[in-house]
Amino acid sequence: MSDEETSHLSNLSDGAGCTEIWEHLSEQRAAAETESEADDDDETADADQTADDAEDAPEQDAASVPCP
Repeated sequence: MSDEETSHLSNLSDGAGCTEIWEHLSEQRAAAETESEADDDDETADADQTADDAEDAPEQDAASVPCP
């Protein structure tokens, strides 16, 4: 096997059993999920801020715009 195929197991000690491998992989997945959720929260916050900015902008009345 290549190093690329086994790199996700590099932090395990030699002789690790099924339980240790399962726990290690579960921790990696949980960390990746937490990071993904944090990224999603950042994107949502940015979108909310843009929507808030649009609501705070003064509305332009069509009657107040001069005709060319």
